[in-house]
Amino acid sequence: MADRWYFFVYYLLVNLYVKGVSMAQAEKIVNLKEVQARKRGKSEAQVINLPQFVYDITQYALFPINYLIGVACEFQPNQSKWDNVKSSAIQGSGKSLEEIQQDILDEKDIVFLEEDLVKLYDSLPTASAEEDLIGRTWRGRILRTGGSVLDFAQNFLVRPLSELGLSWGKRYKSQHIGDPLIVSWQDKIFVPIPAWGNVGMTDIRWRGEVTATMNYDFQPWKDYFRILHQSDEKTVLLGVWTHRDIAGGWFTLTLLDVE
Repeated sequence: MADRWYFFVYYLLVNLYVKGVSMAQAEKIVNLKEVQARKRGKSEAQVINLPQFVYDITQYALFPINYLIGVACEFQPNQSKWDNVKSSAIQGSGKSLEEIQQDILDEKDIVFLEEDLVKLYDSLPTASAEEDLIGRTWRGRILRTGGSVLDFAQNFLVRPLSELGLSWGKRYKSQHIGDPLIVSWQDKIFVPIPAWGNVGMTDIRWRGEVTATMNYDFQPWKDYFRILHQSDEKTVLLGVWTHRDIAGGWFTLTLLDVE
């Protein structure tokens, strides 16, 4: 039945094109992207959903811990205040941006110089909350810089849990509702962790450019994103988590085929 449906859509597209309708117009008529997604199929993942009041109650209960997480950013070895620092004033390690980008995409387990990540971030195209974040689920990966708060999380939480087949990510349901942290097992079961409350997705200026941003409802934190890589097979975002004006760590988000 499905094959007959795809053949019908293909037949319709060809006839529209022959009759003078452009392919772009034909795609709008039958929503070719939706057809391709249906043909490809979504993964059979089990996704847990929690009522919104759980996020509010949990973040209030964990306020002391979340407050200390913010305080920890103040004591990082590096100042990590990048918003008003011009890219031309950042020296870096001397590695080319292409090499740094490839190291990240290859998921090399190395320590990156934070200045290199800032320069790479500045060179990347901006993302859109509406087009690139909302309605999508992501797998996360922390980029260690040798002294960030996220480095601590990577070494003492993420790495041990990965031995059990667990990984972390984020999920953005709408402009006003999202999960800043989800834990998955083998990309088959996804469970939200409401410790930091709910998040919203907007476009905010950071380092001179307006880009997709994840705003925490109850924390003085934001995640800013740029597009690290985008193709038909893979989409990867470069993100930085900030506590007010301090960068608390860098990470990537890789798009998952999960509803």
